[in-house]
Amino acid sequence: MTVEVIDDRSLIEQTLPPWTPAGVMLRPLAGQQERIRTEQGVRILHRHRWALMPLYPGSIELQPPAVEARVAGGGRVTLTPPALHLDARPLDPLIPAELPVSALRLSADPLPEAIPRGRPLTWTIHVEGQGLSARGLRPWLDEALRDAPGLRVYPPDIRLEDNIAPESPMLQRLTARVVLEPRASGLVRLPGLKLPYVDPTDGQPRLARLTGSEVRVMHPLWLAVRPWLPWAASGLLLAAALGLTRPRWRAWRRRQAWLRVLREARTPAALRKAWRQGASAPADDSTRTLLDRLDAACYGRFPLDETTFTELKTRLIERGLRPHPREV
Repeated sequence: MTVEVIDDRSLIEQTLPPWTPAGVMLRPLAGQQERIRTEQGVRILHRHRWALMPLYPGSIELQPPAVEARVAGGGRVTLTPPALHLDARPLDPLIPAELPVSALRLSADPLPEAIPRGRPLTWTIHVEGQGLSARGLRPWLDEALRDAPGLRVYPPDIRLEDNIAPESPMLQRLTARVVLEPRASGLVRLPGLKLPYVDPTDGQPRLARLTGSEVRVMHPLWLAVRPWLPWAASGLLLAAALGLTRPRWRAWRRRQAWLRVLREARTPAALRKAWRQGASAPADDSTRTLLDRLDAACYGRFPLDETTFTELKTRLIERGLRPHPREV
């Protein structure tokens, strides 16, 4: 039930006396205040709300509480809303009194893909509806949440929240935190949940269902090591790749050192010695011709001047830069 007071911004204070109507169960809801535009200009709309639950079938007349208001200038006014007439339909007397007369929506927080064996885990279940009672729903939750093969289920911790949605002030949320203790490794199925309620459209009992899910239980040590397995595999692949490329890298380093020694040679003898130490394959005909000239210069038969020696060294270095340098 909602009582609205339209304020032309002259109201300073509003008070409502305690209201305990007969024949209904009353629960105050969160009020609301907003600006609205009317033909007379901008006004402030105050909403006072209650959730009512008839206790008996039949016609009920309710007189909402009068609003005592203090206006600008020190005056006081009493705003009396009109009476409210309700027609409460009877329910089947065999329906348990603790069942909520409201459609229920069940949901659960997602669980991890895998959980450690022997360690408690909290599973959170949400029940949304109107007219909920933690005391009334507890027996049904205890009945549904029982031990399963390889899984210990402890009694849930239940909490009720009101005013969870401003657009639906009567909506409530019941949160049940269930502690689970897996006792065996493998695939464990969590119990499903069925909660009865009364459909307010026809007064018939219905069932809200939450399908049970499956979770994998693993040894705690394996679960701790599992996230690092991709890194370990990457490390092994990297080590294997390095093992395959290391000989090539070493050969490249030796070749670069050999070419550096060739460039630093200042005499035919030093150049010939450097070539013999670094060459790894037989020389082709053109390279052999260059080496013959170098041998002749080393033994004094055909001395080389500076220009000829530099040209000969350059040509040998060019052959050393080939993918597979040749040796005599």
